[in-house]
Amino acid sequence: KKIMANVSSVKSKTFGDVAAADTASLAALQTLGGAGDMTLKAAAGTGAYNGTNLAQLIDITCGGDVASVTFSVTGTDVNGDTQTEDITGVNANTVAGALYFATVTQVAADDAVGTNTSVGNQAGTGVGVVFAGRTRIRGMQGVVGTTAGNITFKNTSTTGTTLMDIPTGVTAGTLEPYIPDNGVLFNAGAYINAAANVQEGVTVFYDG
Repeated sequence: KKIMANVSSVKSKTFGDVAAADTASLAALQTLGGAGDMTLKAAAGTGAYNGTNLAQLIDITCGGDVASVTFSVTGTDVNGDTQTEDITGVNANTVAGALYFATVTQVAADDAVGTNTSVGNQAGTGVGVVFAGRTRIRGMQGVVGTTAGNITFKNTSTTGTTLMDIPTGVTAGTLEPYIPDNGVLFNAGAYINAAANVQEGVTVFYDG
């Protein structure tokens, strides 16, 4: 059985706060005369919509009836791999996507969009990858947010088994939980899940 040495190459990665819900963070209200691409805001392709290194769910808000239009959203997932999600429009409502995007590089409509439509991010959890391979989390330091909650670390993927849960409060201050000297072993990759406002920013120290 392979044993990871206690002393190794320790690296760090910083995760920002999770963005609050914003129906137009990726593309502001606009129409299309036919099939084509929506005009994205400059920040859409440069990272998570507010926080660093975190991916979030997106949504599409339609001012009128575009239920016959399919919007193909292309970007990257938490691992930096390209992914595309097809979302069907709705009639004067907001429709939620189901995939987490770290960046969005294209939103393509397959037909005319005759009413103002925007693309943004949902409220809720942000997810990210600390390290995609076998690793140990050695430490963590950050700033407490305004909402009590948990910062959760999962093995294998963002939906994997929870191996470490760090609770946060609402009292302003530094977040620096005790982690045993040998760290916490993630044998198939360490992934972070954080709800909005539970932290203003956190740096994770890990073997890499």
